[in-house]
Amino acid sequence: MGRTMGSGKYPMRYTNPITGAISPTSHYVNKQGIKKQITTKYREYEVNGEWLKPHLAPHVREMIRKHQNTKQGYVLCMLRLLDYNSKQREKKGRYLQGENEFIDNRRGRCDKLMAHFDKQVDRYGNKCPITHIPFTMDIFHQRFDINNRTKTFSNVSPDRIFNYIDYTEQNLIFTSQLWNLKKGESSMYELELALNPEWIERYKAIVIERFPDQKYVLQA
Repeated sequence: MGRTMGSGKYPMRYTNPITGAISPTSHYVNKQGIKKQITTKYREYEVNGEWLKPHLAPHVREMIRKHQNTKQGYVLCMLRLLDYNSKQREKKGRYLQGENEFIDNRRGRCDKLMAHFDKQVDRYGNKCPITHIPFTMDIFHQRFDINNRTKTFSNVSPDRIFNYIDYTEQNLIFTSQLWNLKKGESSMYELELALNPEWIERYKAIVIERFPDQKYVLQA
């Protein structure tokens, strides 16, 4: 049996981190006899007869969703994705030129990536510099919702101009997810066949500006 707290909507229960005993009490006594607060890790909410970890409870998910849909929250999610992608490549033995220049080990901070985004917006406006689609920052964060597994075409997406170079200030641009997905691993020849010619010209201009010595890669 849990007790109703927090949002006032869902009963809560706690697992004693030492004994494993479950109770409605949010404190426990450690081995030194000191009363300690039980952390969120050992808390559960009862929702529709099912005991859920906090990050799965509806009111907590809604709170997370609201934060992730702010500029700070969204950019922080991007930074975590960049870090995750880098670690996954390293696990597979794939190493890129340069290094991730946006890593910030301070909890909840993404200053470098935020500054890079703001600099681009100052230059091109709050829109994809390739497609000119106005940027959105929408994360649904709904449990088992299909939207968690789909892309929002207008959402901001971190795109490496050259896939063999890491997330550097020179190589990273923010585009719409539509452009990033279409670009993928495609060659310039394939992009020119399939996409709007105006998009291609804008993309080429950015590449030449960032990498003036790489004009040859733009030849279809």
